[in-house]
Amino acid sequence: MKKTSKKIIQSILFQHFIFWSVFIFSFYLLIFGLEGFSLKNFTPTRTLSTFLTIFYIAIAVYINLLVLIPYFLKRKKYISFGLLQIANIIVIIAFNIATSLIIENASISQVNVFNEFIYEAILISLFISITTFLKLLRDWINFQEDAIKYKETQRQKLEAELKLLRGQINPHFLFNTLNNLYALSLDKSDKTPNLILKLSDLMRYMLYDCRDSYVLIDKEISFIKNYLELEKIRIGEKANVDMQVKGSTGLQQIAPLLFIPFIENAFKHGCNRQLNHSFIKIIFDFEKQGVLKFSIENTKEDKEYIKDKKYSGIGIENVKKRLTLLYPEKHSLKISDNQNIFKVELIIEP
Repeated sequence: MKKTSKKIIQSILFQHFIFWSVFIFSFYLLIFGLEGFSLKNFTPTRTLSTFLTIFYIAIAVYINLLVLIPYFLKRKKYISFGLLQIANIIVIIAFNIATSLIIENASISQVNVFNEFIYEAILISLFISITTFLKLLRDWINFQEDAIKYKETQRQKLEAELKLLRGQINPHFLFNTLNNLYALSLDKSDKTPNLILKLSDLMRYMLYDCRDSYVLIDKEISFIKNYLELEKIRIGEKANVDMQVKGSTGLQQIAPLLFIPFIENAFKHGCNRQLNHSFIKIIFDFEKQGVLKFSIENTKEDKEYIKDKKYSGIGIENVKKRLTLLYPEKHSLKISDNQNIFKVELIIEP
């Protein structure tokens, strides 16, 4: 019942009915007051003539609302709108005066046409102005509501996409790490227990801290350090791994697991046995306040890269999508692929 009542109140027809009911009541009340609150001059002919005046005003208003505003004003045809509006008012006044003369059985010489024209022009212009304002105000409110709904829909869509992308990161990362653990277990390496301990710390971060949309950069860097230690255990002396943190992180936050796909790829392609003097160099630069500069550079075997092109795989494509969703127009990603060096440079601005 409440929903039905709300729909009726919000309906345009109901609102127009209320508007004209109030106008008719006020108009007759004004005339009644001007006549000294006497019913003597309220003859049936006078009452009908007054009602027809209101009817003609309504016609002028709806010509404006249904034709002139949508087809001329909103299309920025201002001169045409102005000229047609003047014509609308003049024609309506002419019809109203002619109808009134017929009803009251009077000749045009008995009426001060100029005064009548000015009075009705002011009255019609007033109501056209009021209804135009209300129409534009209503359209603006509807536009704002639609904009809010659109933004909410987009926000929900982005959240769903981000959850999907983040859901893809964890299995992908875990799959690679378990592969490393499996390889060491086959060799019955003494490094296996320490590797499992590091993996436990990594999984704790991924399962609990990464539930939030953003985490402190300090936590993300600690996670990356643990990951590097884990990889160092696995690769041994195959590559020189160096990580630097410049400047202060403060309380700056970042989307979790944003850098790990780049680091995974660096280890995958930068620690090949066939490479001499392999290295992986990671830099986090916070020297400019609020700006995060991340870079990772590693050696690679050019032939291998050309063959499988893993650098354009799931991980990095995932990061590109997340950056687009989370930092639109606030990030810069540059990937350089030289003959033996692969480098990623990412800048995220506040």
